[in-house]
Amino acid sequence: MLFRTQRWIKAEVDQTFPRLLMAGRYVNEDTVESERPLKVCAEAGRKCVRNIHQYPVLSAEWIALVDSLKQLSRLVQLEGRMPVNPKVLEAQGRDMDSEGTLWDQETHENAIRILVEEAKVNLCLRMMYDFKRWQQNPAERQATIEEAIKAYDSTEMQLDQKCIQFEECLGTLLRKAFMHVETLQLMDIPLLIEHCVFILQACFSSLDDSLGEARLQESVVLYYFSSLMKHAEALNNSELLARSREFQLVELAVSHFLRFAEQFPEDLKYSLADGLAAMADNEDFMTEWESFFPSPDAKATFLMLQEKLTAPILEEKPEKRREIRPLLDFFNAIKRSM
Repeated sequence: MLFRTQRWIKAEVDQTFPRLLMAGRYVNEDTVESERPLKVCAEAGRKCVRNIHQYPVLSAEWIALVDSLKQLSRLVQLEGRMPVNPKVLEAQGRDMDSEGTLWDQETHENAIRILVEEAKVNLCLRMMYDFKRWQQNPAERQATIEEAIKAYDSTEMQLDQKCIQFEECLGTLLRKAFMHVETLQLMDIPLLIEHCVFILQACFSSLDDSLGEARLQESVVLYYFSSLMKHAEALNNSELLARSREFQLVELAVSHFLRFAEQFPEDLKYSLADGLAAMADNEDFMTEWESFFPSPDAKATFLMLQEKLTAPILEEKPEKRREIRPLLDFFNAIKRSM
């Protein structure tokens, strides 16, 4: 039954893709026909989301789950290419000073909205965390792969590809979801911090000079960190900052970026700068910021972001100066304290 559902979803999404793109061109037209592809994709997306459950890595159910995640990821990418919907501006009671929520924003994010409505985001985070722990355990990983090779008559390369698809697609969904404060307000924030720290510490201990594909957690984790810092004041700010300090999350994130700065995409750099600027504009953080930098070396390392992060951004986009002004001012505050 599960595999038949997977095939139906894939067929629906594949057939609807061209129509959805066409509907995007006429999103302003008040016609039932132009909205139908959106509804079909939303239905397919909801079926994908309801297929999300936690299964043992590389089990038959887990491999089927990867197909659902691939379809959801495709929906997210497609929705990102659609023009905004100006009709939401007419919605009664909408806060006109904000960009809106998942339910009343101008951009199309039905797949992420459904993920939140079905209460699957925490589950997705737990699945990702457990997967990365499995991946970092060589003995368990090898035993699982050998068992799967026998069970499915597959090669190790084919199974590795499934693992990459799982991580990339699920990571994309989490990254998009965490951009919204209403998602983070429903999240297990301690687990999210623990996951970020686990990934960053594993990278710190690794001798690899390459991060690999940009959609793997070793890169995407900095988007998660940025979202936490951006929305901290709308969450349990004091607990979030306390845990970040306890696990040295800021130090780990900064060191990770500096080590692999040349390998990160521009979009990630902008996101990180925005997150750090929000952190520097956080009143609770600024009252105790020195406790996050226990040594002169920690402060000096943070200041290296001027050369590796903010200077290149401002050279390419001078208009970003206003947005990241709190971070630039924070650099000066650190210098005065040394």
